[in-house]
Amino acid sequence: MNYSRFFCATPALLLLLSVADSCAVELALNAESPSISVADLTLSEDQQVLVQQKKTEAEQAEPMLEPDADADEEQQDFTLAATSTLIRFRIGQANGEWLELLQEHIPEFAKTSEAQSLTPGVLKKIRNAISSILATEGYFSPVIRFEKENQGSKLVLVNIDAGQRSIVQSLNLRFSGALADAANAGQESQVRRRDNLIADWSLPQGAPFRDAEWGRAKNKLLENLRDESFAAARIEDSSATIDADKHSAALVLEIASGPPFILGDLNITGLQRYPNWLLERYAPPKKGEPYSRSRLLEYQRALQNSPYFSTVAVSVDADTSKADAAPVEVAVVERRARDIAIGAGYSTNTGLRTELTYRDRHLFDRAWDLRSAVRIEQKRQLAYADIYLPPTEKNQLDSFGVLNDHSDLSGLMTTRSAFGIKRTTTKNKLEQRLGLNLAFESSQLRGEIPSVNRALVASIGWTWRDVDNNFAPRKGQIAQFDLAASEKTLLSNQRFVRSYGKYQRWIPVGERDSVVLRGELGQVVSAGSEGIPEDYLFRTGGSTTVRGYAYQSLGIQHPGGVTGGRVLAVASAEYVHWLDASWGSAAFLDVGDAADTWRDYSGKSSYGVGARYMTPAGPIALDLAYATKSKKIGVEFSIAIAF
Repeated sequence: MNYSRFFCATPALLLLLSVADSCAVELALNAESPSISVADLTLSEDQQVLVQQKKTEAEQAEPMLEPDADADEEQQDFTLAATSTLIRFRIGQANGEWLELLQEHIPEFAKTSEAQSLTPGVLKKIRNAISSILATEGYFSPVIRFEKENQGSKLVLVNIDAGQRSIVQSLNLRFSGALADAANAGQESQVRRRDNLIADWSLPQGAPFRDAEWGRAKNKLLENLRDESFAAARIEDSSATIDADKHSAALVLEIASGPPFILGDLNITGLQRYPNWLLERYAPPKKGEPYSRSRLLEYQRALQNSPYFSTVAVSVDADTSKADAAPVEVAVVERRARDIAIGAGYSTNTGLRTELTYRDRHLFDRAWDLRSAVRIEQKRQLAYADIYLPPTEKNQLDSFGVLNDHSDLSGLMTTRSAFGIKRTTTKNKLEQRLGLNLAFESSQLRGEIPSVNRALVASIGWTWRDVDNNFAPRKGQIAQFDLAASEKTLLSNQRFVRSYGKYQRWIPVGERDSVVLRGELGQVVSAGSEGIPEDYLFRTGGSTTVRGYAYQSLGIQHPGGVTGGRVLAVASAEYVHWLDASWGSAAFLDVGDAADTWRDYSGKSSYGVGARYMTPAGPIALDLAYATKSKKIGVEFSIAIAF
């Protein structure tokens, strides 16, 4: 590693900053007295700050507590009593963003510090420690004074004037290696790359000099260069020259890009149960591709999000001798093949719940992912089994499954059996679904004759997600649209086309709060609702729709209960105020209804307040809602998961 040293001397100060991969700072005042080292004060991850302060015979800025013929009587008394008094130190007159650093890194300023003897050595240690920390913040000429709070006090106040902060006066960024060669040869892409790196430099001329910012700026530039092609880029030379009299800093940085890296073969380790071809299904980087860190991270995330692996690490060896075909190292830890779990819960929609789930990620030794459950709730009971195949090379996830569902909601008893197949394709933020379902349903209103319907339904749907957090969004939006159709001549009792859309938006307010807007709109086009399974009609009401009304109670009203309608419209606005990281409150307004036609539609509204508690799965919501139509107050409980 090459080292470059820059010197800048003033009559009172000689400062040297020498940097290789890390930056060591030395601050010296010429003197005959021994230097004081505070090398153990480390204030940044990649740099160690070493400050040495010496006094010269010509300097007269001695500590107030050291004997001096010119000191006044009070100062002399303080000095004479110093060796026999146990005292504590506190920061007195001082103002700056660096105060917290002093309190955090100097033990004598801690509230729990123990009393100690007041000696010139202790004062010098504290003075040097303060100077060291202020130097990392860009202050190289502080004035530090000690004084007792009052006569006989056992508390010493440390008054600090940090002086003027040093400013970056000049900046010299240099590149060497393949990047510089290509840019100098006029290759447009590399010229643009070099210019973008320079433009993105985060410590420009005129900016305050801070040791931590200097380190961050270098690391950011280096990592930006390593992101694409140049995996072995390194800092070749780095230095900062400080002129304490002029309060200025001159920065020099040279980055060696090294050669461009081309990806080679995958080197997979950790597979015990699954075949190598399974990893090929998650769009791995191909041999011959230019090295890209984002491309490797994308592949790593795809494997990590799969059902098969608990831990995944994807990397390349930054050995320049292998740059022409750098092996891609893929290290995986497999999940357990089988899981079984028992759970219990409660919601105001369907009551108490108990559930047994079973999962087999290697069904028939083919890496088929079986997900099954039996769920028993007070108002609903269901059992299902879905099998997900490994994704195709085009990132398509195929699945098929069976379902049996029985419910008794708002006077309508329904039993449904269904078999379906589905193909899901995800690209960036957009998910597309293609499906085919065969459903058999028996439904009966209380006191009426049951009806039996069947439908073979083809469907297509899209979901677009753009949120800052999938489980607890505070900013972003999600949009969903589904289209389904059934033909009467193909195993169906009724011909219909069903369209449904949902939109939800989170708008941040202040540091913690947010506004949540939600809307739903749906319509079934058909000759009538007879013969259409209830699952393809619309009902609403409940904790995640129109709060204050019973679950699925808004629809076509009958003497014995409520059935689904062919039109739906719901809107909601909510303000969430978080008191801290865990607890929050909310106020909301909901309006919506489902009906057979738009002519029959009559929106029902509600409003109320609620409490929120943040969990890893999303915020738990407990709401108190007043339904304006029924003039009743309802309690709603749910986990507010983004759809």
